[in-house]
Amino acid sequence: MMISNFINPFSLQETPRLFTAIAEWLAVFVYFNIYKRRTHGKLFILQCVLAFLLFAGFQFVAGILPLRFWIPCMIMAVALMYTALYAVLDIKPKDCGVLTTHAFVLAEFAASLYVQLYSWSVYISDYRSVVAAFLTMFVVYALTYNIYYKVERDNIPHDRNLNINTKELLSVLATGVGAFLMSNLSFVVKKTPFSATENMLYVRTLVDFGGMLMLMTQMGRRNEMVAKNENDAINQLFSRQYEQYKLAVDNSEALRKEMHDMKHYVLALKNEGDPEKRAEVLADMEQAIAIQESFMNTGNQVLDVILTTKSLQCQKKNITLNAMVDGDVLSGIHVKDICSLFGNLIDNAIEATQMLENPEERLITLSVRSRNQFIIVECENCSDPSSVRLKKSQTRRIFKSANLPATTKRDNVKHGYGLKSIAQVAEKYGGAMNCSYEDGWFKVKVLLSHKE
Repeated sequence: MMISNFINPFSLQETPRLFTAIAEWLAVFVYFNIYKRRTHGKLFILQCVLAFLLFAGFQFVAGILPLRFWIPCMIMAVALMYTALYAVLDIKPKDCGVLTTHAFVLAEFAASLYVQLYSWSVYISDYRSVVAAFLTMFVVYALTYNIYYKVERDNIPHDRNLNINTKELLSVLATGVGAFLMSNLSFVVKKTPFSATENMLYVRTLVDFGGMLMLMTQMGRRNEMVAKNENDAINQLFSRQYEQYKLAVDNSEALRKEMHDMKHYVLALKNEGDPEKRAEVLADMEQAIAIQESFMNTGNQVLDVILTTKSLQCQKKNITLNAMVDGDVLSGIHVKDICSLFGNLIDNAIEATQMLENPEERLITLSVRSRNQFIIVECENCSDPSSVRLKKSQTRRIFKSANLPATTKRDNVKHGYGLKSIAQVAEKYGGAMNCSYEDGWFKVKVLLSHKE
């Protein structure tokens, strides 16, 4: 009796427990392959096998229990799906709650669709068998999960966290719970205004399908808002870099004027007898000389101002900035694009380098040269391997989607706008950006095509 309840293909109102377990496992497996995983290889295969055994074992036990345990069993099934996703995926708890809801509604829809189609085939042919049930299940599940995977993989980001907030989580849960209750109410309570007296299977499938579409639509709209906010942030970054450039132009003119007044420092030094005041004058002279040494002459006035400003920042942070730049090759690049490209390149390098404890390792190198039809911009900086979350076996390269590196910052949706703005500049000029990490050096390489 227990075994027949587990694989019973003759009930035209309920999904066999084994088929339910397969539906839940496949729904989880879809997200194993969409979202970023913690593990791969043999360990991932073992996790998949264990997950299936857990789902199957639980459904076997749930089939033995009386009907009054139906709701606790459904809650436990959702908990198992959540646990499987959280154990395998590199995911936050709230993000996992959203994916679990998506997976559960998907499993409910697939199981309901199987029952409806199998019942229809029995009605047409008046033939029931285990083979026919398994064949129908296989075809329905294969089509359903493959189509869903192809649609959802473009809807769920696979290279970063969702960063779901509490309000968004509650909205998704309300949609999932509502769809589940409406689709299953008729199977538990017969006499309610919402219970279907006829065509219960059709109602259940339709409601589950509607719930699944609503969840996917919610995620799609959220992705659109995230993309819009990201573009707004990048545009603000462009504007901020340009404003910093204009401010740096004013400061550079003031500093150059101060250099012309060096003779006044010398005259004051000759006539000053007070040792303390003499020391103050000498300090002012040293600062003025340091500023003069920081002035860059690359052949591009815009880049000169940017590099001079960044060089002064590096001096304050005890960072050495070495620049070998042919600024003439940038004549076809717009002022704002130069500001965004080099401002973000050096700012990112300074941010990473200033965290190094050893002053001798605080090095940044920048080069700009022309080769064939391309302008090659390379920026390298010493970096602690732990800051890019690499294992020893992964120290060659650290690429994510769009060649953006992994981040250790908690909010990796907002992080990385600097690199994304660099990538946008490269794309604008028919080029590309590449990030790599090797032997303690983080390197960003940008290719730009020459503008005629």
